[in-house]
Amino acid sequence: MPSSESVVVTTTTQDSLQRHALRLLLTTQAFLFVTLAWCVLLVHNHVAQNAGISYYGSHHGTVVYAIVGYVSAAIGIWRASSLFQVSGAEFLVWFGLRVVAVMLILLLVTPYDEGVFLNWTHMSVGVIGALFQLAISITFIRRLGTLSSKLGFAVQLLGGVLGALSLPDWRFQYLLNAEIVLELGFCWCLLEGTRMLARGEAAAY
Repeated sequence: MPSSESVVVTTTTQDSLQRHALRLLLTTQAFLFVTLAWCVLLVHNHVAQNAGISYYGSHHGTVVYAIVGYVSAAIGIWRASSLFQVSGAEFLVWFGLRVVAVMLILLLVTPYDEGVFLNWTHMSVGVIGALFQLAISITFIRRLGTLSSKLGFAVQLLGGVLGALSLPDWRFQYLLNAEIVLELGFCWCLLEGTRMLARGEAAAY
């Protein structure tokens, strides 16, 4: 039976991991959404609305801000994945986060407006990344079961459905709004998921 001292040390370590992950994700996700908001303020036309967030990674007036936001988010998510791995979280969580981080960079280096091949590559990367995000959020719901995590997933799922409807030529052109909603929902679930680190939920599985 573990001593009270070891229990205190374990609990302190879990709390430290949770605080570290939360600060890391809050900071880097803030960079993502602040730069995205600035891009939208600078350029918000029908082309951006139809092309989605990726438009800002191709437009000469916003590409620098898009790079800062995407790279910051990728670094934060990759480093957070290491904290989940150390805590004993299941493979899907920490590996999935690394996939999402890599795909953020791939979205930057595969501009959709530079030919058919890059366009299809860009779309494929985006869809795969969104599916991994949904899978990670579902895992958080199963482990935590909190109302907050379920609401975050609902927002994320709404964004995914709106984005899927916006991709075909159905005159439903709200891809930018849909992607912003999806990323807000994923960010919500991601921040909620750090509770696993404090509660020891990761190590329990």
